Order: sequence, then C-alpha cells, then structure tokens
Amino acid sequence: MTAASLTLFPLLAGPARPARVSAIVSGAVYLELDPTTDDEGKHLPGAVVALLEPGAVQLPIGLTLPPGVADKVPVMVDGDPVSPGPIVFGYGAVSMAGTRLPVLRWWNPSVPKQVLPPPAPELLPTALLDSLLAEAAGPLDEGLNLLRTGDTEAAFQALIGVGPGLTPAGDDALVGALAALAAWAPRSTAHRLLADGVAGADGRTTAISAALLRSAVTGAVVPQLIRFVGALSTGDPAAIRPALDEVLPVGASSGAAMAAGAVAQLTCLIQGPRRRRAAIDATGPIGAAFVL
Repeated sequence: MTAASLTLFPLLAGPARPARVSAIVSGAVYLELDPTTDDEGKHLPGAVVALLEPGAVQLPIGLTLPPGVADKVPVMVDGDPVSPGPIVFGYGAVSMAGTRLPVLRWWNPSVPKQVLPPPAPELLPTALLDSLLAEAAGPLDEGLNLLRTGDTEAAFQALIGVGPGLTPAGDDALVGALAALAAWAPRSTAHRLLADGVAGADGRTTAISAALLRSAVTGAVVPQLIRFVGALSTGDPAAIRPALDEVLPVGASSGAAMAAGAVAQLTCLIQGPRRRRAAIDATGPIGAAFVL
C-alpha cells in the first residue's frame, strides 16, 4: 500500500507534474519538481519528494512505496541515476514507468504542542547535551551553544549548511531546534527568526536539506524526533532514554544532530538567561509569549 506524508497532500491532490531524480541513497530516491502553473494560471511551487522503500524512515517530504515495485524505482548505474520510465505526481497518485500507485494511507508528520517540562539539571544542559555533541557529526559546538544561550540569529548562521552530505549536520540540528519550538514555543521570536533564516537559505545548503528545513518550520519532522520531543516533555529519564535510543540511528548522524538541536533549544526555553517562562497549553492557544 502506498503511503505519504500529509505534507505532500497539496502536491498529490493537484494536477499531474513530472519529476526528475536528484539523488539516490540507501532506502530513498529524491526527486525534484519544477515550479509551474496550473490550467487556471495558479502558481505551483517547486518541490522535493523522497520515494521511500518499505520500512525506511518516514521523512516529512516522503512517500513510501509498496512492496513489489522495485523494477519501477530509479537506480544508480555507473554513478548516474537511471529511471525505468517517467515519474509523475498528481491526481492522488504517483505514476512510475507507466504504473499508477494511488496513495491509500497518510501519516501526520506534525509535532504536537507540549507542556514545557520543569528544569532538570541532570538532563539539561549538561549530561544529555554533551553526550549528543559527542554523537553528532560536524563542528556543531558553537551553533548549539548559541541556541542554548538564546542567540538564535547567530546560531542559524553558525549551523546552516555545516557538515557534509545531503543533509548537513548543522541543518539537522536546526530541524531539531524547530521541532522543539513547534512543541513548546511555536509563536516565539526564536521560531520566527529561524523561519526567516530558512526562507533565505537557498544556495546555502542542499536542495534536499532546504526542503526538510522548510517542512520543519511548519512543525513537520520524522516520527522518531516527534517521539523524542514528547519524551523530553515528561522530564522523565525513563521515558527520554528509550526515545533517544530510537532517534539516534536515524541517518548516518542526522538523529544525533536533531536530538542535540532539540535539547539545546529546550535548554534555552527552560534555563536561558533571556527567556520569560510561559505556560503552554498543550491543546489550546499560548497564554504568553516567549522573549528570546
């Protein structure tokens, strides 16, 4: 059964649009769709979509293919991507090499609002963040410390595009910070500053990572990070440790960097010198604003 992130609903519900392969990694084929207009002249923005193998991490820009279609999926041949046929999105399905695969199941990649946990010195910011820094790849120390102390603009500049690969570790840390803000301070100045940075980040990171950052601005991330943020809300080490063990294996180093970004941002919200504590209603509007 073909399944997709709700983030892709507008794309899949729209008119047919061709896609081209941009990258192929273990478990995922990344596609790009160019901006266009529909029959009524409405602008349709460009997009990045990940075709995922069954069992792969559910990316917020992802569509999980059903078993038995491996012969339709693009592969690498002598270092170049080769597709068995055209790939087209729209009208509720993805079509690959002439085979239409309707999306029959959807998953919600959104971080729910959470109650801000009480300060927990044994977890934040010392032991947990330090262990995550040891796990994360790339020179993230400066950016994470800036997040932790509330210098959001400088943290963004220190992290964006930092590290190798399709999703640099610095970007992964920013995804973690955005997940934390989606949970505990979605209307904060910090969230606005990171969102503004992401909006102007074209050319400073990869197209794939930029797409994941744009999703994170809306609160859409991988389910392992959602569960980790939820566990942090409990303030209970017995809940946090298993959730951390689940998020760490995501990607080569992405999980550690995302977790570190979330913990650094949470540390600022709880203990930062320039914050004002606010009670966050997990189901209703925020009663007060964070000043970061």
